[in-house]
Amino acid sequence: MATGLVILGIGILLIIAGFSSTHVEIVPGTFRTEEVQGAPTPAAWIILLIGLVLSAVGFGKRVLSAIEK
Repeated sequence: MATGLVILGIGILLIIAGFSSTHVEIVPGTFRTEEVQGAPTPAAWIILLIGLVLSAVGFGKRVLSAIEK
């Protein structure tokens, strides 16, 4: 469960960093640039989902072991 929470935390940080970043694109047909809002990469979303799954599995194991006792 702890590993899943760490990966989940890293995924959340990557998502926040992706949404808070910007990049510059060139406007076609002109020499001007335009600042555009960034977006998280697919890898950040995958890391977030892996962290959620691992955390849920770890929590489920913890609950099942508590019920067995």
